[in-house]
Amino acid sequence: MTDEEQEFAPFNKIQGVASTNVVAYSNEYDDFISFEGSYVHGIFTGFKWQCVEFARRWLLLCKSCIFQSIRTAADMWHKLSFVERVTDGQKFHLKKYSNGSPYKPTCDTFLIYSASIQAPYGHIAVICEVQESFIRVIEQNFRFHIWSNNYSRQVPLVFRDGLYYIEDYLNIYGWMGIENNDQLRSLNKSNVNLILEKYRQPKEISGLNRCIAPHKVFDDMSVLYSMDINNQNEKCSMKFNGNDRCYYQANDDFFINISSISNELYSLFIQVTDNIIHDDEILRDLEIPNQFWLRIRKSWIDEREFDVIDHMEFKLDEKNLKLCKYKVNPALMIFHSAVLQEKSIQTMNIAYDFTSTFQLHHLLVRYWKKLDIKNTIHILIDSDDELKESIIYMQTVMIEAGINVKICLLSNELHWKNSTIVDSDGEIVKIVWKLCIWEKIFQDFTGQYDANKKKDCWTPAHKEHPCLSDILLNEQIRIIEPLWKSITNHTAFLSILSRKFPNHPNIVSSEWIPSKDSKYTPLVNWSTEKKNNDIIQSYNATKTFDYRHMCEEIISEKNCENSDKTIVSLMIHGVCAGFGIIEEPNHIMDAKNNKLYCCMI
Repeated sequence: MTDEEQEFAPFNKIQGVASTNVVAYSNEYDDFISFEGSYVHGIFTGFKWQCVEFARRWLLLCKSCIFQSIRTAADMWHKLSFVERVTDGQKFHLKKYSNGSPYKPTCDTFLIYSASIQAPYGHIAVICEVQESFIRVIEQNFRFHIWSNNYSRQVPLVFRDGLYYIEDYLNIYGWMGIENNDQLRSLNKSNVNLILEKYRQPKEISGLNRCIAPHKVFDDMSVLYSMDINNQNEKCSMKFNGNDRCYYQANDDFFINISSISNELYSLFIQVTDNIIHDDEILRDLEIPNQFWLRIRKSWIDEREFDVIDHMEFKLDEKNLKLCKYKVNPALMIFHSAVLQEKSIQTMNIAYDFTSTFQLHHLLVRYWKKLDIKNTIHILIDSDDELKESIIYMQTVMIEAGINVKICLLSNELHWKNSTIVDSDGEIVKIVWKLCIWEKIFQDFTGQYDANKKKDCWTPAHKEHPCLSDILLNEQIRIIEPLWKSITNHTAFLSILSRKFPNHPNIVSSEWIPSKDSKYTPLVNWSTEKKNNDIIQSYNATKTFDYRHMCEEIISEKNCENSDKTIVSLMIHGVCAGFGIIEEPNHIMDAKNNKLYCCMI
């Protein structure tokens, strides 16, 4: 069966229930690592939804035991010797039986697969049934996706020359049984209150260390892309200085905290966005022209999947992550920088398990493939677009995903043809991708269509070349990074979010108030307004919403050695795909002045 014919159950989809109380979830892809922690009764069971997490959660719920932290499933065969009961700390030894053992496998034992090209981390499953000719196993994240809708399967059991062999398409080390298994009971209401505190103490955000490579370990590096603009072959590059040898180190707990918090906050973003989109009063307060309302609501229904890239920015407040207002690079530039940092780190002679952005490019390509776009995507750029290098990078990602892409200068490469918009080749524009500063667009629209303010609908100008509003409000055109994101990316969004969830530990209070209160600092530094590319415009004092009164609570920097760092979580369609670190960003500054560093885990 080819990849195209296989069915992929969505991430988090329930596949079944084992042993009456252990749910198996889909990881969607066998090589995806969410780095989001799974917790049961406060006990960490692993990354959602890896096979090791399922085995540990099954052991906890069915046997009241857990096993120590283990890097991969394959490592369990050599490095795991016991499990321990969470109610009293007693250890129960594991007995290993190599594949080809005279002892027949039994129920409630672990089946361990070795690492291979097909399964670089190995695999673990739980044997739940044994017959003469087969065993039945229950598992999570098995690489044959045709089984993604069934959490259990049969595996042949062969008795040959007095030995038992479990045969599967991957190599099997053997099976591991728990000695004195009959003494173990499931975890339920009668004993859950006996769990020892040492097993469920929450892990704090910690372990972030700045490092410098001891010598020059990589040469000056540049990554080149090419594009054709106005019939000229233009080369764009992003360069790294070989002397810039800074990197960060952290443990996987750090990644788990960032991923879990980011994914949770994204779900809150979606809730608040839905509330705002359907509230005329708030849309009016945010000064979004009413001509956009219908199109925003339509995009919320029809273009939810077209939310591709986002980022969240956090500050460390002692040991907690605090979500802050977007103040640094646009998301695309951060993604591009992170991928290039990943390339440069690979040239360093430094030992590490993985980096904080190791799967970023791969997941970007995969998500573009998942969108299954058949029409040409027109990438719209301005002649002086400062994101040009990053836009070209995203073009290469789309092409790698099998998508036909055209880059068009917005000013002169799109035309009206009757009532449709076409490119210079005469191809009808059906899907566009452009990273927009929505508030600036709304202001431009208000000025350009001043005569239509009192109308309830938008009408195009029908000049020779369509303007951006003609494209964004055109019902014949679908938008990637859609119009509804104008709500989530609005300057005032976090203030609304903080009002909806006032006591959330990871959300900084953000208010529409004058900044005289010593607890708050202005979000807008008007002396650097021009440096911020005129993203934020002055408003008439009579307006309901006044950016000059946007303030954010000052985060305490006491006893926090990393308070000068901004931690940027990189999101692909609402799932944390990696993170980077920016040092001492100015409150508002030119995006190109920021430097993103990857973190080695």
